[in-house]
Amino acid sequence: MITKKLSVLGSPIEHSKSPLIHAAAYSVLGLDWIYERNEVRKGGLRGFIEGLDDSWLGLSLTMPLKEEAAKFATWVDKAAEATGAVNTLVRSESGWNGYNTDVFGIVQAVHQANLGELNRVLIIGSGATATSAAVSIRQLAPNSLVLIQARNQKTRDKLAGFCKDLGLKTKKVASLKRAINKADLVIATLPGGALNEDAAKLSKWRGFKPTGAVLDVAYQPWPSSFAQLWLDQNRPIISGLEMLLWQAIAQIRIFTCNDPAIALPNEVAVVEAMRHSLEQ
Repeated sequence: MITKKLSVLGSPIEHSKSPLIHAAAYSVLGLDWIYERNEVRKGGLRGFIEGLDDSWLGLSLTMPLKEEAAKFATWVDKAAEATGAVNTLVRSESGWNGYNTDVFGIVQAVHQANLGELNRVLIIGSGATATSAAVSIRQLAPNSLVLIQARNQKTRDKLAGFCKDLGLKTKKVASLKRAINKADLVIATLPGGALNEDAAKLSKWRGFKPTGAVLDVAYQPWPSSFAQLWLDQNRPIISGLEMLLWQAIAQIRIFTCNDPAIALPNEVAVVEAMRHSLEQ
Protein backbone atom coordinates (compact mmCIF):
# COMPACT_ATOMS: atom_id res chain seq x y z
CA MET A 1 0.00 0.00 0.00
CA ILE A 2 1.12 3.60 -0.67
CA THR A 3 2.27 5.41 2.47
CA LYS A 4 -0.17 8.12 3.47
CA LYS A 5 0.15 10.73 6.21
CA LEU A 6 -2.52 11.62 8.77
CA SER A 7 -2.54 13.52 12.05
CA VAL A 8 -4.63 14.66 14.97
CA LEU A 9 -4.61 18.44 15.43
CA GLY A 10 -5.56 20.52 18.43
CA SER A 11 -4.31 22.32 21.52
CA PRO A 12 -3.26 20.94 23.92
CA ILE A 13 -2.42 17.75 22.01
CA GLU A 14 0.56 16.11 23.71
CA HIS A 15 -1.57 13.66 25.70
CA SER A 16 -3.73 12.53 22.77
CA LYS A 17 -4.04 8.76 22.48
CA SER A 18 -5.26 8.94 18.89
CA PRO A 19 -1.83 8.04 17.42
CA LEU A 20 -1.78 4.86 19.52
CA ILE A 21 -5.18 3.57 18.47
CA HIS A 22 -4.82 4.56 14.81
CA ALA A 23 -1.43 2.86 14.58
CA ALA A 24 -2.89 -0.30 16.11
CA ALA A 25 -5.77 -0.28 13.61
CA TYR A 26 -3.53 0.35 10.59
CA SER A 27 -1.31 -2.55 11.64
CA VAL A 28 -4.24 -4.99 11.61
CA LEU A 29 -5.48 -3.58 8.31
CA GLY A 30 -2.04 -3.84 6.72
CA LEU A 31 -1.89 -0.13 5.94
CA ASP A 32 1.52 1.51 5.67
CA TRP A 33 0.20 4.83 6.95
CA ILE A 34 1.77 7.37 9.30
CA TYR A 35 -0.45 9.06 11.92
CA GLU A 36 1.01 11.99 13.88
CA ARG A 37 -0.07 14.53 16.46
CA ASN A 38 0.45 18.25 15.82
CA GLU A 39 -0.15 21.24 18.05
CA VAL A 40 -2.44 23.64 16.19
CA ARG A 41 -4.06 26.48 18.08
CA LYS A 42 -7.32 28.24 17.34
CA GLY A 43 -7.09 30.11 14.06
CA GLY A 44 -4.21 28.01 12.79
CA LEU A 45 -6.01 25.26 10.87
CA ARG A 46 -5.96 26.80 7.40
CA GLY A 47 -2.29 27.69 7.67
CA PHE A 48 -1.40 24.16 8.73
CA ILE A 49 -3.35 22.53 5.90
CA GLU A 50 -1.95 24.89 3.28
CA GLY A 51 1.50 23.60 4.21
CA LEU A 52 0.64 19.94 3.52
CA ASP A 53 1.80 18.05 0.43
CA ASP A 54 -0.18 15.48 -1.57
CA SER A 55 0.88 12.59 0.68
CA TRP A 56 -1.58 13.79 3.33
CA LEU A 57 -4.85 11.85 3.32
CA GLY A 58 -6.79 13.07 6.33
CA LEU A 59 -6.90 14.82 9.69
CA SER A 60 -8.56 14.33 13.06
CA LEU A 61 -9.58 17.51 14.87
CA THR A 62 -10.01 18.09 18.57
CA MET A 63 -10.44 21.22 20.71
CA PRO A 64 -10.42 24.03 19.75
CA LEU A 65 -10.61 23.35 16.00
CA LYS A 66 -13.93 21.58 15.40
CA GLU A 67 -15.96 24.66 14.49
CA GLU A 68 -13.06 26.03 12.46
CA ALA A 69 -12.84 22.77 10.53
CA ALA A 70 -16.57 22.92 9.77
CA LYS A 71 -16.10 26.32 8.14
CA PHE A 72 -12.99 25.17 6.27
CA ALA A 73 -14.50 22.00 4.76
CA THR A 74 -15.77 22.15 1.17
CA TRP A 75 -18.42 19.50 2.00
CA VAL A 76 -19.81 18.21 5.30
CA ASP A 77 -21.83 15.15 6.28
CA LYS A 78 -25.23 15.33 8.00
CA ALA A 79 -23.84 15.05 11.53
CA ALA A 80 -21.37 17.86 10.88
CA GLU A 81 -24.05 19.97 9.22
CA ALA A 82 -26.37 19.47 12.20
CA THR A 83 -23.77 20.27 14.85
CA GLY A 84 -21.57 22.79 13.09
CA ALA A 85 -18.61 20.73 14.27
CA VAL A 86 -16.13 18.69 12.22
CA ASN A 87 -13.66 16.32 13.86
CA THR A 88 -12.55 14.57 10.64
CA LEU A 89 -11.23 16.02 7.39
CA VAL A 90 -10.35 13.86 4.39
CA ARG A 91 -8.85 15.09 1.13
CA SER A 92 -11.15 15.04 -1.91
CA GLU A 93 -10.89 16.16 -5.52
CA SER A 94 -12.63 19.42 -4.67
CA GLY A 95 -10.88 20.13 -1.38
CA TRP A 96 -11.53 18.62 2.03
CA ASN A 97 -14.64 16.74 3.14
CA GLY A 98 -15.72 17.20 6.74
CA TYR A 99 -17.33 14.64 9.03
CA ASN A 100 -18.49 14.52 12.63
CA THR A 101 -17.73 11.07 14.05
CA ASP A 102 -18.12 12.22 17.68
CA VAL A 103 -21.84 11.50 17.42
CA PHE A 104 -21.14 7.91 16.38
CA GLY A 105 -18.56 7.65 19.17
CA ILE A 106 -20.98 8.74 21.88
CA VAL A 107 -23.84 6.58 20.58
CA GLN A 108 -21.65 3.48 20.42
CA ALA A 109 -20.09 4.10 23.84
CA VAL A 110 -23.52 4.40 25.45
CA HIS A 111 -24.88 1.37 23.56
CA GLN A 112 -21.95 -0.73 24.77
CA ALA A 113 -22.76 0.20 28.39
CA ASN A 114 -26.30 -1.29 28.20
CA LEU A 115 -27.80 1.35 30.48
CA GLY A 116 -31.44 0.70 29.72
CA GLU A 117 -34.06 3.43 29.31
CA LEU A 118 -32.85 7.02 29.38
CA ASN A 119 -35.58 9.38 30.56
CA ARG A 120 -33.36 12.22 31.75
CA VAL A 121 -29.97 13.11 30.31
CA LEU A 122 -27.79 15.89 31.70
CA ILE A 123 -25.24 17.57 29.40
CA ILE A 124 -22.46 19.48 31.15
CA GLY A 125 -20.85 22.06 28.89
CA SER A 126 -22.00 23.91 25.79
CA GLY A 127 -19.19 23.60 23.24
CA ALA A 128 -18.73 21.51 20.10
CA THR A 129 -18.75 18.18 21.93
CA ALA A 130 -21.95 19.18 23.73
CA THR A 131 -23.72 19.70 20.40
CA SER A 132 -22.57 16.23 19.34
CA ALA A 133 -23.93 14.89 22.63
CA ALA A 134 -27.30 16.47 21.86
CA VAL A 135 -27.48 14.82 18.42
CA SER A 136 -26.47 11.54 20.06
CA ILE A 137 -29.33 11.83 22.54
CA ARG A 138 -31.68 12.45 19.61
CA GLN A 139 -30.64 9.01 18.34
CA LEU A 140 -30.43 7.21 21.68
CA ALA A 141 -33.43 8.60 23.54
CA PRO A 142 -35.52 11.03 21.47
CA ASN A 143 -38.25 11.22 24.12
CA SER A 144 -35.94 12.02 27.02
CA LEU A 145 -35.71 15.31 28.88
CA VAL A 146 -32.36 16.97 28.20
CA LEU A 147 -30.95 19.05 31.03
CA ILE A 148 -28.17 21.52 30.21
CA GLN A 149 -25.69 22.92 32.71
CA ALA A 150 -22.96 25.29 31.52
CA ARG A 151 -21.21 28.34 32.94
CA ASN A 152 -21.35 30.34 29.71
CA GLN A 153 -24.92 31.61 29.58
CA LYS A 154 -24.74 32.65 25.92
CA THR A 155 -23.54 29.28 24.62
CA ARG A 156 -25.81 27.45 27.07
CA ASP A 157 -28.84 29.25 25.64
CA LYS A 158 -27.62 28.50 22.12
CA LEU A 159 -27.28 24.79 22.96
CA ALA A 160 -30.76 24.76 24.51
CA GLY A 161 -32.19 26.25 21.34
CA PHE A 162 -30.28 23.69 19.27
CA CYS A 163 -31.75 20.84 21.34
CA LYS A 164 -35.25 22.22 20.89
CA ASP A 165 -34.69 22.47 17.14
CA LEU A 166 -33.82 18.76 17.24
CA GLY A 167 -37.22 18.12 18.80
CA LEU A 168 -35.83 17.35 22.25
CA LYS A 169 -37.52 18.39 25.47
CA THR A 170 -34.98 20.70 27.04
CA LYS A 171 -34.42 22.48 30.35
CA LYS A 172 -31.55 24.70 31.45
CA VAL A 173 -30.30 24.13 35.00
CA ALA A 174 -28.09 26.39 37.09
CA SER A 175 -26.96 23.83 39.65
CA LEU A 176 -25.45 20.39 39.21
CA LYS A 177 -26.88 19.29 42.54
CA ARG A 178 -30.43 19.82 41.37
CA ALA A 179 -30.02 17.73 38.24
CA ILE A 180 -27.33 15.17 38.83
CA ASN A 181 -29.14 12.71 41.09
CA LYS A 182 -32.16 12.31 38.84
CA ALA A 183 -30.29 11.92 35.55
CA ASP A 184 -30.20 8.45 33.98
CA LEU A 185 -27.08 9.60 32.14
CA VAL A 186 -24.73 12.51 32.69
CA ILE A 187 -22.53 13.47 29.72
CA ALA A 188 -19.62 15.68 30.77
CA THR A 189 -18.18 17.35 27.68
CA LEU A 190 -15.55 19.61 29.26
CA PRO A 191 -11.74 19.32 28.93
CA GLY A 192 -9.74 17.30 31.43
CA GLY A 193 -9.55 18.95 34.86
CA ALA A 194 -12.39 21.41 34.21
CA LEU A 195 -14.72 19.59 36.63
CA ASN A 196 -12.18 18.95 39.40
CA GLU A 197 -13.52 21.76 41.59
CA ASP A 198 -17.12 20.60 41.10
CA ALA A 199 -16.08 17.03 41.86
CA ALA A 200 -14.45 18.13 45.12
CA LYS A 201 -17.63 19.94 46.19
CA LEU A 202 -19.89 17.04 45.23
CA SER A 203 -17.69 14.58 47.14
CA LYS A 204 -18.45 16.51 50.35
CA TRP A 205 -22.18 16.65 49.68
CA ARG A 206 -23.98 14.00 51.69
CA GLY A 207 -26.95 14.23 49.36
CA PHE A 208 -24.97 13.03 46.36
CA LYS A 209 -26.81 9.86 45.35
CA PRO A 210 -26.70 9.40 41.57
CA THR A 211 -29.13 6.84 40.21
CA GLY A 212 -27.74 6.78 36.67
CA ALA A 213 -24.43 6.62 34.80
CA VAL A 214 -21.81 9.13 33.73
CA LEU A 215 -19.92 9.49 30.46
CA ASP A 216 -16.92 11.79 30.88
CA VAL A 217 -15.25 12.59 27.56
CA ALA A 218 -12.10 13.62 29.47
CA TYR A 219 -9.97 10.49 29.80
CA GLN A 220 -6.59 11.80 30.96
CA PRO A 221 -6.28 10.68 33.74
CA TRP A 222 -8.89 7.94 34.04
CA PRO A 223 -11.01 7.65 35.99
CA SER A 224 -11.41 11.39 36.18
CA SER A 225 -12.14 12.87 39.59
CA PHE A 226 -15.68 13.50 38.33
CA ALA A 227 -16.26 9.91 37.15
CA GLN A 228 -14.72 8.62 40.38
CA LEU A 229 -17.75 9.99 42.25
CA TRP A 230 -20.01 7.54 40.38
CA LEU A 231 -17.52 4.73 40.84
CA ASP A 232 -17.54 5.34 44.60
CA GLN A 233 -21.33 5.01 44.54
CA ASN A 234 -21.16 1.78 42.51
CA ARG A 235 -22.83 3.47 39.56
CA PRO A 236 -21.81 2.87 35.90
CA ILE A 237 -19.06 5.00 34.39
CA ILE A 238 -18.28 5.27 30.67
CA SER A 239 -14.77 6.34 29.78
CA GLY A 240 -14.06 8.99 27.21
CA LEU A 241 -11.68 6.37 25.82
CA GLU A 242 -14.75 4.42 24.64
CA MET A 243 -15.98 7.46 22.75
CA LEU A 244 -12.45 8.03 21.42
CA LEU A 245 -12.20 4.45 20.19
CA TRP A 246 -15.54 4.37 18.39
CA GLN A 247 -15.22 7.79 16.80
CA ALA A 248 -11.81 6.63 15.54
CA ILE A 249 -13.40 3.51 14.03
CA ALA A 250 -15.72 5.77 12.04
CA GLN A 251 -12.77 7.95 11.04
CA ILE A 252 -10.79 4.98 9.76
CA ARG A 253 -13.82 3.81 7.79
CA ILE A 254 -13.85 7.25 6.18
CA PHE A 255 -10.11 7.26 5.53
CA THR A 256 -10.27 3.83 3.88
CA CYS A 257 -13.52 3.99 1.89
CA ASN A 258 -15.08 7.45 2.42
CA ASP A 259 -18.10 5.99 4.21
CA PRO A 260 -18.49 5.85 8.03
CA ALA A 261 -21.29 3.29 7.67
CA ILE A 262 -19.18 0.59 5.97
CA ALA A 263 -17.50 -1.72 8.49
CA LEU A 264 -13.76 -2.28 8.23
CA PRO A 265 -12.36 -5.63 7.11
CA ASN A 266 -11.98 -7.78 10.21
CA GLU A 267 -13.33 -4.93 12.33
CA VAL A 268 -13.64 -7.06 15.47
CA ALA A 269 -9.88 -7.66 15.40
CA VAL A 270 -9.27 -3.98 14.69
CA VAL A 271 -11.30 -2.93 17.76
CA GLU A 272 -9.51 -5.51 19.90
CA ALA A 273 -6.11 -4.20 18.80
CA MET A 274 -7.15 -0.62 19.49
CA ARG A 275 -8.36 -1.53 22.98
CA HIS A 276 -5.13 -3.36 23.66
CA SER A 277 -3.10 -0.30 22.63
CA LEU A 278 -4.92 1.78 25.24
CA GLU A 279 -3.92 -0.66 27.98
CA GLN A 280 -0.20 -0.25 27.34
